[in-house]
Amino acid sequence: MIVYLNGDLLPRDRARVSVFDRGFVFGDGVYEGLRAVPRRGGGGNTRIVGLRGHEERMAEGLREARIDWDVRRLGPESERLLAANSMLDAFVYWQVTRGTPGEGAPVRQRVPGTAMTPTVFAYCSPQPPLDSFAAPACKSAVAIRDIRWEMGRLKSISLMGNVWCAMHADAAGADDAILIRKRRGEGDGLVGEGLATNVVVVTREGEVCTPSLDSVPILAGVTRAILLRERPEIRERAVRASELRDAREIMLIGTTTMVASVTRLDGAQVGDGTPGPVAHSLLRTLVDAIRSRRDV
Repeated sequence: MIVYLNGDLLPRDRARVSVFDRGFVFGDGVYEGLRAVPRRGGGGNTRIVGLRGHEERMAEGLREARIDWDVRRLGPESERLLAANSMLDAFVYWQVTRGTPGEGAPVRQRVPGTAMTPTVFAYCSPQPPLDSFAAPACKSAVAIRDIRWEMGRLKSISLMGNVWCAMHADAAGADDAILIRKRRGEGDGLVGEGLATNVVVVTREGEVCTPSLDSVPILAGVTRAILLRERPEIRERAVRASELRDAREIMLIGTTTMVASVTRLDGAQVGDGTPGPVAHSLLRTLVDAIRSRRDV
């Protein structure tokens, strides 16, 4: 595997980062996951799905974290990395940390110093081609209270909250978790997101909806944005946990997940236990949007 580190492409066993890098010591950084697909017409070239959305989301996270890095490098540097690994259909992970304190500077100071150069790291891994997404994948999930920090819109590399939720789901025999925002004393709670996905629900009445960004602090998914543009009937609003449990269909959507159906929730069957018509339709829409380059 060839990885990217601070502008260089090098074998993974030669990549070195300081143990005092604030990404390691504090989890002080942001990340972005991209999906690459072959360009139409072949020629060995790739393109990044929804690149502008990924640039905007990462730029917002870097602004909030006050880390200076030009997100316009995501596209061309991803292409360099993919070419070095001879990959066309791939996942590309980018991580930008605040960097390492200089000589003599405190290494455990929470307020960061100003004389630091960001550490920029990326790798890529193969993904199934678009043609393989003929039907939504089936997943089981549990609905659990969201115990993570409240800045859900910042794609921080501090993922211990997600790790805890993933372990909880695994212990319950489930593939994923759907996180419920519930304040003390509230009876119901609001649907947030999956461990690495956004959620789409078909209610008992047949309404197709997804949690709005102002109802709960969740990530503004790029796949979510593509589907909202393509399918204006999807309503953005607060979604109650009770609606999730009564839903006809529950879907998880994301960069590598594409569209997957939750067919079991908390051990109970959702709908008839198979991917429903809306899931099939949304997957066809997403694949077509990517093929036709309407994701940009």
